[in-house]
Amino acid sequence: ECGVMSIKKFFFLIVFIVYQAKVNALPFGSFDPRSLAMGGTGVSSGTSANAGYYNPALLAITRQDEDFSLEAPVLGIRVADPENLSDSLDAYQAADYESAMTTAIDTFNTSPSVATANAAATSLTNLDTGIQSLSNKPLILDANLGVVIGVPSRDFGVSISTNIRALAGVQLNYTAEDSALINAYATEFAWVGAGNAPNTTDTNLYSGTQLRDLSGRLTSTIDIRGALIQETGLSLGTMFDIAGLPLAIGITPKTVNVTTYDYSADMQNANIDGDAGKKEYSDSNIDLGIVAHLADGLKFGIVGKNLVEKTYTTVLGNEMVFKPQVRAGISYHTFMTTFAIDADVTQNDPLGLDEKTQYIGAGIEINL
Repeated sequence: ECGVMSIKKFFFLIVFIVYQAKVNALPFGSFDPRSLAMGGTGVSSGTSANAGYYNPALLAITRQDEDFSLEAPVLGIRVADPENLSDSLDAYQAADYESAMTTAIDTFNTSPSVATANAAATSLTNLDTGIQSLSNKPLILDANLGVVIGVPSRDFGVSISTNIRALAGVQLNYTAEDSALINAYATEFAWVGAGNAPNTTDTNLYSGTQLRDLSGRLTSTIDIRGALIQETGLSLGTMFDIAGLPLAIGITPKTVNVTTYDYSADMQNANIDGDAGKKEYSDSNIDLGIVAHLADGLKFGIVGKNLVEKTYTTVLGNEMVFKPQVRAGISYHTFMTTFAIDADVTQNDPLGLDEKTQYIGAGIEINL
């Protein structure tokens, strides 16, 4: 007889945890509602309300009707599924591999025969294929909570902002050892189904004359990696006139508290201890931005965020590198509308388990 309930629980728990973690990422900027509604733009089209997030130079080149801004809270959550794990999960659940495996092995245990042995072998092989389709496909979380106060001025604009951002990735690491073990069981069922005597001398599969239970033998894990970043910044902006070209320059010195999370959970126990995978850092950094007023209503901006590269090492020895991020944008503003296009000049490196990203965004605002 073969005890399979533990493996069924094991893979069901994988699917459950990964489904619950289905949340997403935004590598640059903030969750400011106006910027999100305009495709994530804001480097040249933003206002004093989001200058601290997008470009501090905006504090000195604002619209004439701006005199004070307060946003509280700036709150958002986004999800990324770069490897289409959701589709794989749908297919996995539709196939119902665990139930098919349990039924096939229970049937073999009750009525051993060539047919039931082959059915059990097939069910194990199918299960392995299904789990392989879920492995190493991350789901990415990016959540944000912030407060910003801005007082724009062409001479000396100022903004104070605080922001907490959570970035994380979660994925199933289905090990080659587990795949080989499940396939070994499938091979044994097929061997017995062909009319051969059980390979009871194989201690990897048998304890005496009984097939060994899989409990405690699986090594697959749920890997979780990410960071909680708390920034508090004082943004300053002022306007210059260079050869008749209005040019605003802004700077944001900021304190940065980073808590890295890096945890590999044994999926058979699934006891995830966040404190065990946590490591804390206190630091500082700086943002610098420029906005040029090219013509009536036409502005160009460029900003560099986190200009001092920082590297933080997790408890598992993985490095999270905060590299400078550079984004440029151009916008055109009229009495009724604002058009904007932003583009990442540099690639955004992942902090969790996702891939590098580089975006271009475009948006339009109509002032009713």
